[in-house]
Amino acid sequence: MILALAIYVLAGCKKDEVIGGGTANPRVNMTTYDFLKNHSWHFFDTTILVIDKAGMKDIINGDVTFFAPTDFSINRFIANKRDEARKKDERLNFTLDSLFKYYTPQMLRDSLGMYVIKGKVNREQMTLDGKLYETLTPGQPMLVSLLETTDYLVDNIITSKAQYVTYTKIIGERDVNGKDPSGSDKLQDIRVKCQTSGILTTNGVLHVLENTHIWTFRR
Repeated sequence: MILALAIYVLAGCKKDEVIGGGTANPRVNMTTYDFLKNHSWHFFDTTILVIDKAGMKDIINGDVTFFAPTDFSINRFIANKRDEARKKDERLNFTLDSLFKYYTPQMLRDSLGMYVIKGKVNREQMTLDGKLYETLTPGQPMLVSLLETTDYLVDNIITSKAQYVTYTKIIGERDVNGKDPSGSDKLQDIRVKCQTSGILTTNGVLHVLENTHIWTFRR
């Protein structure tokens, strides 16, 4: 099952689409970059700007799987940086222009690269236990897994649990049931759900992270 919580907005209404955890026609006749740009008015205009500034258009249009952060995620990052700056001086600010001023293209590539996996990672390959994948950011593997939920169960109508696609940054050793296996008080892994998953573009696979995510997995 392809989880399609936002596919209606992102891909337009089609005959076989179901909103809220149902299936949809996953194929779109455009590249990953063009799909994002075609829907930038609502979700990805800032994401496209970051891709362009990082010089990663050709990478996103390669044989890759992209767990795309939305504009909301990047704006949350900017707001977080602004709040951090104002703790030092309430007159300070941090904007999108600040991001492009202080972050070099290489820094942007390193930040965005953790969302890109070489090759195609489809919904059918994912399990509840998950699998670690190397990303384009050196030394930053990410865990791709499924998360079962009872959110959509309806008595005698919907009886099968839905499964979210999740993307997790591992902090130290991988957590087990939300806890560090060593029993220490280390920071927990950061797991992000996908609001839309399994979009098959002409070059790769696109999954869209939930809007509450903060870009770069910043806490």
